[in-house]
Amino acid sequence: MINETPRILSKLIACASLLVLAGCASAADPTAMSVSVQATDRPFPQPLQHAMCVRDVTGGEKTNPLWASKVDNEGFKAALNNSLGSTGLAAADDASCHYKIDVNLLGLSQPGMGFDMKVTSHVNYKVYDATGQAFVLETIDAPYTATVGDAFVGVERLKLANEGSIRVSIQMFFDKLRDSKPK
Repeated sequence: MINETPRILSKLIACASLLVLAGCASAADPTAMSVSVQATDRPFPQPLQHAMCVRDVTGGEKTNPLWASKVDNEGFKAALNNSLGSTGLAAADDASCHYKIDVNLLGLSQPGMGFDMKVTSHVNYKVYDATGQAFVLETIDAPYTATVGDAFVGVERLKLANEGSIRVSIQMFFDKLRDSKPK
């Protein structure tokens, strides 16, 4: 029998190399999920400007580095706060917050694998006025696809698709705010 050690060693090195190339999953980046100032001819209603804050975000999941990228509550909340700030909707402090936002991330529809990673976020947004009455109740399904051109490694592509889906969801939520009629 010929010495099997070099053959086994080469297989172990090949397996280790594949693990390194595959990478580890990382959580979605709040900055990449944020919406910046938008060029539009549809302004936000005047009462919402500098008067909104995020009260609660639920439903997110922590990312397991050995599994798949996810969106956690803190990251989503940071992205929504960044977006409110960049669009002129964020209240300066708690006293000037007249419209509270609650968000429930109902889930992320993610592919198991593939060249193009299409993720659809399912998010429920609720906006309450100063009296506690809800005036925006909206569930938004927001798809986003990241391609091999965006990232070669699959776990990074999935992370980009997660971030893009949340960014599109926030953009669609802002479109609903533009159409709202706050008191």
